[in-house]
Amino acid sequence: MISSYEVPILPVLPAVAKLVLVHFHWQVSQILDRYKSSSSQLLSDAQVQPSSTCRSVPTPQSLQCGVCLQLVRRDTLLALPCQHSFCKGCWEQHCTVLVKDGMGVGISCMAQDCSLQMPEDFVLSLLSGEELKDKYRRYLFRDYVESHFQLQLCPGADCPIVIQVQEPRARRVQCIHCNEVFCFKCRAMYHAPTDCPTVRRWLTKCADDSETANYISAHTKDCPKCNICIEKNGGCNHMQCSKCKHDFCWMCLGDWKTHGSEYYECSRYKENPDIVNQSQQAQAREALKKYLFYFERWENHNKSLQLEAQTYQRIQEKIQERVMNNLGTWIDWQYMQNAAKLLAKCRYTLQYTYPYAYYMESGPRKKLECPPELLPEILMNLAVRPTGLATADNVYGVVWVSGLLMSTLNSAP
Repeated sequence: MISSYEVPILPVLPAVAKLVLVHFHWQVSQILDRYKSSSSQLLSDAQVQPSSTCRSVPTPQSLQCGVCLQLVRRDTLLALPCQHSFCKGCWEQHCTVLVKDGMGVGISCMAQDCSLQMPEDFVLSLLSGEELKDKYRRYLFRDYVESHFQLQLCPGADCPIVIQVQEPRARRVQCIHCNEVFCFKCRAMYHAPTDCPTVRRWLTKCADDSETANYISAHTKDCPKCNICIEKNGGCNHMQCSKCKHDFCWMCLGDWKTHGSEYYECSRYKENPDIVNQSQQAQAREALKKYLFYFERWENHNKSLQLEAQTYQRIQEKIQERVMNNLGTWIDWQYMQNAAKLLAKCRYTLQYTYPYAYYMESGPRKKLECPPELLPEILMNLAVRPTGLATADNVYGVVWVSGLLMSTLNSAP
């Protein structure tokens, strides 16, 4: 991680140079500029050298360890540049406990109010056993990567890959090893157009048991005609009751025949304009209603995404059937596969518009929150319509518009 020209310029040991790099997030130009300005201040800010305002601790005459208070031989007392001396046994126990707790960079002096960092060679000399030393080296590597402004560890399970970018920002990255897709800035699942702090707030809110007690309501509903309990088993919001065959909208429970082309209105939350004049209890109920509205739609897209694989498989089977009947080649039907893939991408992106809309203040921008919902429904209807596969021209048009919309949403700040 340290290039050949860095260490000779800074007259410090490599282990100390690494701590300096970690403190300044591996921004070498900034380190060199500050070193030219004041080398002692640079090392003090990085907590690898005592501040000039701090008085040096004199060499102990009593030969007493400051932790266990035992009288020990002088050669068993160890100290960092701050000159806080402790016996080797206490240093070893201190480092061993912290490494077992998962600490790499950040192990500091044991003295009270002293934050001087221990270089890795000092810590390694105090650890017993190669297994513990290897664990410490892994923690160091993790901390080196996490502190680098251009690097991120892949969050995939047991994935060892490190991702590097030239411009560190919230952006979509995909691991070439495990195919994990995540946000480079926060390492959470990619969440455009919602920013990282908003997604963290939303996920924390969703994890609160007091507000997710209505989780079942996002997965099961009663038929508005015969009241039988229905579980959603497809990505489309167009539902048909298995008992009475009533067609209705999953989101608003309205008659599907009356929706027409305006069924995306079901995804528009209608605030109560008089809520500010009502009691605190009414405001609390309205706040919970608003949260459940967006949470239900968030979960709806989440579950629909899990069902998209089945939709893709059905399309594959239909294409296979037509190819076997000499009704075209796989290349001729490629646009349907592309539409199914784009449908999944639409749902994924639209899922993350709900946290964005939930925290958005009322105004002109909020009026634009819902029309994108129209596109995945059109794609779904074109892809799985029972009367046969849709025409290429129809799908091409929707795919082009959907792709343009998704590109716009994913590039949103």
